[in-house]
Amino acid sequence: MAAVRAAQITIVTGVALLLTACGGAKNAGGSGVSEAKGGLVANVSMPDVATGAKVVTASAQISVGGVPGKHLVLEWGLVDALLGSESQAERVVRRYVTTRKVVTTRESVEIPVSKVVTPYLVHFVLYAPDGTYLDSVDTAEFGKGS
Repeated sequence: MAAVRAAQITIVTGVALLLTACGGAKNAGGSGVSEAKGGLVANVSMPDVATGAKVVTASAQISVGGVPGKHLVLEWGLVDALLGSESQAERVVRRYVTTRKVVTTRESVEIPVSKVVTPYLVHFVLYAPDGTYLDSVDTAEFGKGS
């Protein structure tokens, strides 16, 4: 049993390193894009996951604004925590058009419990319209064996 757990820890560590190399994994929320990009605020933080009887709800806090008229896209992907690969293509949660005022919202996605057959995590990522990475965060693991 200890050998299996050690293998799981090794795989999860590998996933974290891979996502970090891609500009990805921040479990506690990150700095996002701020004054360094001309005043634009694009921050994804405070991930949470709640397991109900029929659905798992994953959420994150999103802050955007500072520069009016910028088009940003928030996407999410379901990541197999043991294999370190996305089990689906990223999907759009919401599209934003920024204003001078920074607006903070909480966005969430629901995953049917019946689809959760292995440990997963949800990767939220904020992109500029040209696909440029701005910020991201990952939820804690959830599901069977987590």
